[in-house]
Order: sequence, then C-alpha cells, then structure tokens
Amino acid sequence: MMLWQHKIKQPYEPLPKIVLSGPRVYICPPQPEHCMQWINVRKRNQVHLASLEPAWPKDALNPSFFKKRLKRQIQQWKADDAYPFLILKNSDEADTLIGGVNINHVCRGAAQYASLGYWLDRDHQGQGLMSEAMKLILRFSFETLHLHRMNAAVLPDNTKSISLLERNGFKQEGFAEKYIRINGEWQDHILFGLPYERWKNMQATR
Repeated sequence: MMLWQHKIKQPYEPLPKIVLSGPRVYICPPQPEHCMQWINVRKRNQVHLASLEPAWPKDALNPSFFKKRLKRQIQQWKADDAYPFLILKNSDEADTLIGGVNINHVCRGAAQYASLGYWLDRDHQGQGLMSEAMKLILRFSFETLHLHRMNAAVLPDNTKSISLLERNGFKQEGFAEKYIRINGEWQDHILFGLPYERWKNMQATR
C-alpha cells in the first residue's frame, strides 16, 4: 500500500479507498486529493453551517487543517472509533464533493452502536441526495461494521434533518437539554435511533 508523505514527520497509511455507490452519489473516505474541494465547499457553506455545527477553529479553511484532520481520522478508523466519508455527486466530467457523512463514537462490547453526523452543500439540498448517501452509510454500518443501532441528535428547529432521519427509519427517542455545543452555545437536541432489526425490515419491503 502506498504511503502518503506530505510535509509531515512520519509517513502514514491513508484511509482505505472504499467507494459505496448509489444512483446519483457515492461516498468514500477522505483522501489527500480531496483537500481543496473540501475547503471550497466548506467555505461556500460557512454561514449556512455555522448554526448547525460546533464553532470552527480559525484555521478551518486552511490546507494544514485538512491534513491534521485527515491524520486524526486515519487514527480513529484504525482504532474502530469513527468512520468518516465524503459525499460526491456523479458527473460526466469531474465528480463534485457536496458534503460529508460520518459514523462517530463507535461503541462495541454489549452495546454495538454509533452516532451519525452529516452535512450537505446548501445548493444540493432538497434533491434527495442526502437521503441517498444515508442509505449507503447505514448499509455500511449494519452490514460491514456489524453495528446493532445508529443514533442521531438534531436541533429541534432543523426540520429538514428530522424529516431525513424519519424517512430512513429513525424514530424519536428522547430530548437532551443543552446536549451539544453548537456555534459556541450549548443547544438542546432531539434524540433519534435506528436499530438493525427495523432497518432490515425496511430493506425487505423495498
């Protein structure tokens, strides 16, 4: 396997080049060559994402930040802690990076669950592309990682995200006060869950 050595002290193995394909989008682990596309789409969506994500560090749109982030993601993947993916839209010319979807906080042992996180370029919302990417990540979570359930937490006023989760089988399970610090403030979240059995039954009816 080739090693990526780009101005860092020690070379390290990149994330595996897995491609999970749908009709219009595919998801894959981030690679060094995604750096500028990732920066450009995040920059274009900075205002839109500010109300939905933890506060960005000052260097969040610099290549050095992407490299540090990628190195941390490689360590998390190898440790079975988290599995990051980018969402790319199929194109006849050059595939376009439009978002990300991550399997976070993997818990093994008797629990076998993880948390789902995701974001999408504002210009590509309302077209069913995020739902297509979610179907891919859920299949990977249940069939490849053999997790038993996926969790998700959503801001109460994020109706688009709530609808997305419900269309993909998630059900509301609770409410968490001051749960996650978003844009510098601790925010309440609605908690959703999807066990393997419900997901499997949905696949049988499609």
